[in-house]
Amino acid sequence: MKKLITPNLSKFTLAAVLLTIIFRIGLSTAITNQITIVIILSAVLYGILMWLNGSYFGKKEYEHLPIYDIGFRFHLATFLAHNVVSILWFSLAFQSKYENIKVIYTTALLWSIFLIIHLVYYLSIRKSTINNLNKEDLFE
Repeated sequence: MKKLITPNLSKFTLAAVLLTIIFRIGLSTAITNQITIVIILSAVLYGILMWLNGSYFGKKEYEHLPIYDIGFRFHLATFLAHNVVSILWFSLAFQSKYENIKVIYTTALLWSIFLIIHLVYYLSIRKSTINNLNKEDLFE
């Protein structure tokens, strides 16, 4: 069995942690100074950079480990990186005085619903594919 935690996934996760820390710095600073446009731009830029991070390492990962839906492992890594950094941000009291940790918990709860849906999809598809080939196509 091939490793599920690969060098590309590890590099992606490290980049995700660093991008999330930079995002939290920008977001908390913008919230403290009540600069709405910077709050919006921080979120948009973070989303774009995370997408580029996933695209880059995802393509490299597929070349290394050609399994169906490698996206789930990247989705789980993103979920963990973002939420661990965000909770630590509050635990270490780096947040803005206007931020509430309930937003982090609500985001994690809603995101976990989508993650569970992705997991169910991943598990159902994984059973019917082998190296991105439909099992039914193999016996035709």
